[in-house]
Amino acid sequence: MSLPFKTYTFDPETDKKIPGAAIIVFQEWWGVNDVIKNHAQRIANKTGARTVVPDVYKGKIGLTAEEASHLMSNLDWDVAIGEMELLVTQLREEGYTSIGAIGFCMGGGLTLALASHAEKIGKPIQVAISCYGTAPASFDVTNLKHTAVQGHFGGKDNVAGFSDPPSAEKLEKEIQTAIDPIIYHYPEQGHAFLNDDDWSAIKRKELNFVEKDIEPISAEQAVRDQAWERISSYFIKHLNKK
Repeated sequence: MSLPFKTYTFDPETDKKIPGAAIIVFQEWWGVNDVIKNHAQRIANKTGARTVVPDVYKGKIGLTAEEASHLMSNLDWDVAIGEMELLVTQLREEGYTSIGAIGFCMGGGLTLALASHAEKIGKPIQVAISCYGTAPASFDVTNLKHTAVQGHFGGKDNVAGFSDPPSAEKLEKEIQTAIDPIIYHYPEQGHAFLNDDDWSAIKRKELNFVEKDIEPISAEQAVRDQAWERISSYFIKHLNKK
């Protein structure tokens, strides 16, 4: 099957494997950059599953917040999710019977939208994890019954209506019919707190996602470690059919 977008595939660099499991990793609003590729490799290593990053923007990358906002605003979510359905179908045809998805920022919303769509058409994915992102209202997450759903949100997230505390609390109420639903709240964290590279630290300060007088790479290390452990354990629990 030919897909209308490029994908990047990452296999575990460890001996640990989950047979027949694949995880789709969705980009932030910036596009497919080194940050998301590093996240995908980390997830593969920590879970033992193959990870696949779809290039939702089809080659475009935002280097400034203005460019990223333009790309995200112009994304047709219905078309994008229809295309992601093709990726899920391809993975299943390749023998991956346990499908998970995780996304960051915009990708968190895409993850939940894909899970909702998959449930609606009777082909649910097994796991959906959103890191500081929610789906547009046109994707009904209250219909999730056959997908395990986890979320990670910062108590100081200032992206109103998308990932701020009221948005996280609303999502928490909406996913109660899902499998093993849980939303983790990190009281002292702002948006995009799982990013641990220098470029992301600069961008987060520019966007007031983190206080300018702290060094988030070191200051947030313990919280990131806790969140990554929760993410990997959840994937292993719900993707491993043994």
